[in-house]
Amino acid sequence: MLKIIFYAMGILLGISLLAKLISAFTIRKMVKEAAKIQKSDHKLMKLIKAKFEHASMVSDRVQNVGAFVDKYLYEYKVCGIRLHTWQNVPKRGLFIILILGVFTICESVRVEGMTMATVGYIQWTGIFLLLLLLIQFVSGEKTQLEAARNYMVDYLENVCVHRYAKKHQMTEEASSEAVQEDILEEENVTEEVPATMEEVKVEEQVIPQISEEEKRSQQEMRIRAILEEFLA
Repeated sequence: MLKIIFYAMGILLGISLLAKLISAFTIRKMVKEAAKIQKSDHKLMKLIKAKFEHASMVSDRVQNVGAFVDKYLYEYKVCGIRLHTWQNVPKRGLFIILILGVFTICESVRVEGMTMATVGYIQWTGIFLLLLLLIQFVSGEKTQLEAARNYMVDYLENVCVHRYAKKHQMTEEASSEAVQEDILEEENVTEEVPATMEEVKVEEQVIPQISEEEKRSQQEMRIRAILEEFLA
């Protein structure tokens, strides 16, 4: 039973080391890509730039750029598991190994007394814990992750914000110009309509005058024709 627990401690140590390697490699690569985020093809960098552009199109300005970046850093996944989960595996493994080690030592002392096997459990438990502690202090993942975050926030605040602000200004100016053109066209139409109405009224007044003159001329022609017949 005690040997099974000891082997389980070894397996937990291996899983913790693997998780630490994955998170350390991922964060180191993230720092490099964040330093050149403008030209980076890293999926996280592309995602943050695309989401920030979309947010800037929806609203004039993203109020808290730091919180915006933290959101996608928290949701970033490696091999289907979030990065912060990989980072927490060694910490949890440390506590579990400590608990299992203390339990194994106590049971060994209770069942067998202070034997060589008990001393071996104490030694290996101490080695496992010391190894995990050293890895936690040496890795510096927190500092590297903060550096990557600063690169992203700096790029978004100092480059993207001004770029999208100019785009908003240009679109607003274009829309205002379009509105002004529409207003001018409406004014031209309203100016032309009364002129055409006046012309219609003038034509309506001229047409009756022409028709009356034609009637008079026809009557005179008829009278002349009757007189000519009578005189003949």
